[in-house]
Amino acid sequence: MVNKKYLSTKQVSVIFDVDESTVRRWVLNNKIECSSSAGGHRKFSYKNIIDFSSKKGIKIEKSDKSNNISHREHIDKILKHIFLNDIRSIEIILIQLYLNGILLVDMMDNYIEKILVKIQNKLDKGEISIAEEHIARKIISKALNNFKLTVGKERSDCNKNILCLNLENDIPDLPIDMIQILLENNNFNVDNCGSNTDTKDIKKLLSNKKYEAIFIYLCDRQCCTSTVKDNLIKTNKDLEEISTLAQEFNIKLFLGGPSFKNINKNILKKYTTFTKYSESLQIK
Repeated sequence: MVNKKYLSTKQVSVIFDVDESTVRRWVLNNKIECSSSAGGHRKFSYKNIIDFSSKKGIKIEKSDKSNNISHREHIDKILKHIFLNDIRSIEIILIQLYLNGILLVDMMDNYIEKILVKIQNKLDKGEISIAEEHIARKIISKALNNFKLTVGKERSDCNKNILCLNLENDIPDLPIDMIQILLENNNFNVDNCGSNTDTKDIKKLLSNKKYEAIFIYLCDRQCCTSTVKDNLIKTNKDLEEISTLAQEFNIKLFLGGPSFKNINKNILKKYTTFTKYSESLQIK
């Protein structure tokens, strides 16, 4: 797989382990979409390929030399592109990992999360500033959003709606965005409030729309203000109020994060907790 925006007929044939004539026939029969270059040559986007393989149930073969790159090397490459502000290259790497069979849950737990830990470690060691840490997270967020637009499914017609949010004193949108991608890929409709969600607003939402579950994420990184000492009283109060609302509206509650040591144990009992992104899919 070459590091470019579009792929040729030959490259697509290699991905699916078929002749170029087969790919041309797929195009003529409207089985796979493509566009044309200025010279009249067919060019395929990653989304064209992913949509086709998903609809037809065709397995994508591991044909790229990048398969020989280790997990650690992929993470280091992404980290390098983050600090070069190279969003496009990060997006390409994520798409290539996806095409080469890396599951979304593995991508979140074993790639993106590991990268976030490395960024936090750099901050803790004084290798980067708080501003640089914020910028790095924003770059990952943009790349992940572009990746989502490529691999994401259309909004499901099922009636299972999920509400994702961060608490009023919290700003880490990225973890809740990662959970949204996983849930949407499993055919849930997700409304993402993002950061700084007031409990009064949540009550209005629940009064107007039926939700199957609410997902909240708390982390212990520098970006997460709801878990710092000064805000813990407010955080526990918000979680208690949300649990009361959930009981009123018959909604399941999920609380994610690497640590819940500062959350009231009686409140925690009202939530299904998870520490890995893959565990967010325990909802049925």
